[in-house]
Amino acid sequence: MLSLLLALSLLAQDEAAAKDALEKFKTAYKAKEASDRAVAVAQLAKTPHEKTFATLAKLLVVDDITVRIAAAKGMAPAEGEQRRKNVNFLSKAFPANAGEPLVSAALVEAMEAMQDGLGYAVCKANLKSPDPNTSRAAIEAMGQIRDKSFVAPLIEHARFLEAAAREALNVGPNGKTVTGGGLPYVGGTAGDPDAPKRAKLLVPLIQKALESITKQTFKTVPEWQDWWKKNEADFKVQK
Repeated sequence: MLSLLLALSLLAQDEAAAKDALEKFKTAYKAKEASDRAVAVAQLAKTPHEKTFATLAKLLVVDDITVRIAAAKGMAPAEGEQRRKNVNFLSKAFPANAGEPLVSAALVEAMEAMQDGLGYAVCKANLKSPDPNTSRAAIEAMGQIRDKSFVAPLIEHARFLEAAAREALNVGPNGKTVTGGGLPYVGGTAGDPDAPKRAKLLVPLIQKALESITKQTFKTVPEWQDWWKKNEADFKVQK
């Protein structure tokens, strides 16, 4: 009974602290300067609670990048079931941050702070997302973080994207080959009709990310594959 009363007392204290932190945040967040709003976010993160984390989650996809980065960092102190929820918040913020490599990297690094390897695993999973913005954000995060473990997945995904694009273009009466679906007047639908568009967007970004990580430059995916096959064992990222 005593332990239950103590637990309820601590819960009430946490609720009061969270309410106070959120009230202060509402005032501080009205600041005109993004840097001041980012400070307000960092201050709110010092009071870890389900309600403060929910507020931080909303800020992962709005406002200046400094605010988004501060919000991402503020998600890291979560524990228990809240950690799982925060990982979900961070992962879902990828598509909204396509084109903002620093924010995408902050999302990954926040998950890494929760558990070694977690952020990188989520990033690699998001790389394969059918949603181009999610995949783009993952690619940009990889190029920003520059970890060796990203090289092989990036090359493999570029190979997959190009293969899917070729397959889509070779299906149906307008196909560009003389086999399979490319036969004149033979019907057929592409497994992924958006594949050419996706490859056009993402393969150049993958090339850029690979160049950032390896400090090498190649024009084609086969060239990257050949180079990595020869150099993977001894490769070290130049800091």
